[in-house]
Amino acid sequence: MKKFYVAVDVLFFVLIGLTIYFYNPEVCMAKEFDASINVMGYDRNVTIKINGVHLSRITGGQSQSLRLFLTDDPMIKTLPPTRQQQMKELFCLKEGENTIEIVFSEKGQPKSPSLITVSIDSGNYKVPVLKYSKNPDIKDGKAKGIFKIYTDAPTGFTTVILQ
Repeated sequence: MKKFYVAVDVLFFVLIGLTIYFYNPEVCMAKEFDASINVMGYDRNVTIKINGVHLSRITGGQSQSLRLFLTDDPMIKTLPPTRQQQMKELFCLKEGENTIEIVFSEKGQPKSPSLITVSIDSGNYKVPVLKYSKNPDIKDGKAKGIFKIYTDAPTGFTTVILQ
């Protein structure tokens, strides 16, 4: 049943994308902003906030990824009001400077603890925008940092390594 809902969500995004592409010149003319957050925390509870917005779909305990959008992306206005509320947390990035907060804790008693990693990637960058990782022996932790993201990678861009 869960796969059905995932398939419906994917189909919904494809249909929305096609509708925007063919009928909304404001979105069609804008250069694509492409960003995603990837979290691997198989034996961890994970909480992430970007610019103060809690990404409730990232919980830890597995490998998770979310596509992220600019707060002023016109695509959100094309969604029905109920869908806008559901998707609002994904529209959390600002072009330029952004903040991130990562909190993690051990989940249960893992037999073989694994590394926790968080990265933010953009299809328009040759390297990740941000990387964070902690060794398996670190059971819980917090990190705060600042990263900058733009539609295109600035000249000489290097990945932000969060400690």
